[in-house]
Amino acid sequence: MCLTRVLYVYEPLGCTRQDLGRETCFLPHLTKLLNKLMSYIKIINSGSTVETYEYEYDLVRKYGGSRKRGSEALSDSDVAFSGEDSLPERNSSASMGKRPDNARRASLAFRRIVSSNLGGGFTLPVLVTLTYADNFTDLKGAYKHFSNFINTCRRRFGREFKYVCVPEFQKRGAVHFHALFWGIPEEVLFLERKNRTVRGIWGFGHVFIKRTDGASALAFYLAKYFTKAYLDPRLKNQKSYVASRNIRRPEVFAGNFNLKNVLFEMGVNGDPEVERVYQTKYFGEGRYQLFTISHDES
Repeated sequence: MCLTRVLYVYEPLGCTRQDLGRETCFLPHLTKLLNKLMSYIKIINSGSTVETYEYEYDLVRKYGGSRKRGSEALSDSDVAFSGEDSLPERNSSASMGKRPDNARRASLAFRRIVSSNLGGGFTLPVLVTLTYADNFTDLKGAYKHFSNFINTCRRRFGREFKYVCVPEFQKRGAVHFHALFWGIPEEVLFLERKNRTVRGIWGFGHVFIKRTDGASALAFYLAKYFTKAYLDPRLKNQKSYVASRNIRRPEVFAGNFNLKNVLFEMGVNGDPEVERVYQTKYFGEGRYQLFTISHDES
């Protein structure tokens, strides 16, 4: 690197032309610059919330190798809400089974999926509970019933219909479902108590429908049932939740880029609501931030 280019890089850091020949000045700034180039940033946009993870090192750049297309050093559920590094547990999760720490990460990923469909111009969802009149305990059979119910709803309510659903076992052992539905026409909801349209489509028991305000608390509410289902041994080799294909997923951006510029383009203004600095085993120092985006029209 020529002297002119070196000076161009280091002048913003307070390094003069005379200082470039001094090892005590040059090497610390060079180390700082190289560490900056090796850093790793992840942004997760989940509708009304944006989470950022900044790491001191990127394992791929630090230790060599190549990142496979479509994969990242961390997935959107590898780092918990508390900001801890959960990579070691992830590598051995296949042999551990459904442990509480695995459930915590899975619940976080599920909560982000639900949050991605709340606010931001989306129609308000309704909270739906589907029950069985009989003591039906076969989850696999219940999922078939639910699939037929959803297919009928799509034909009846149109392409805008979408859902997220979590199963649960009652104390008596019967299966029932907790779900958020989008796209049920207003007239159907208004006349449900009289016409029982949705209950008639379900056909196996009671259907309870509650209007919502689309608040982010819905994601936490449904995640509570998801965690319970995830740890239930009766759901072994069964899905802990189901969702329609047209449900929106969190947007994940990862790499080495200017974090402030990206957040500005995403409409993030102001200070983070949550901020934590912590040490990780593999990525050096990390920083977690959570921002809330206001979608109110003015």
